Amino acid sequence: MNVVNYIVNNWDFVLLIVAALAAVIFFAFKGNKSVVMKMLYALVTEAEKDLGSGTGSLKLAQVVTAIYPKLPAILKAFISEKTLTKWIEDALTAAKDNWQKNANIAGYIAGPAESAKNDAQSVESSKAE
Repeated sequence: MNVVNYIVNNWDFVLLIVAALAAVIFFAFKGNKSVVMKMLYALVTEAEKDLGSGTGSLKLAQVVTAIYPKLPAILKAFISEKTLTKWIEDALTAAKDNWQKNANIAGYIAGPAESAKNDAQSVESSKAE
């Protein structure tokens, strides 16, 4: 009963505290989202390089597994799996645009796969000889 009386008697102070906490959470969330998006960009690029095309669910699992331990604690409390998946898809969309525009990044992603393909072809051609 004392708590209710305190809230009724000091409703303006309680409202101020609630608004301040909401503002802190909002700005921490907003500020950290840009950092998280940069980390996701790097992780989706690495997943694409490691796993190649056609392995979407594996790449998603790899990115989620890599990003979740790195998230700030305040974000972990407020980010659902659905939100995190949406952020990963947004980062992937932005990354794909950059991969098409930047030949160096495209070469970085295709590098190991292309060299493995070339190595396999050279082994087959040397067996044929």
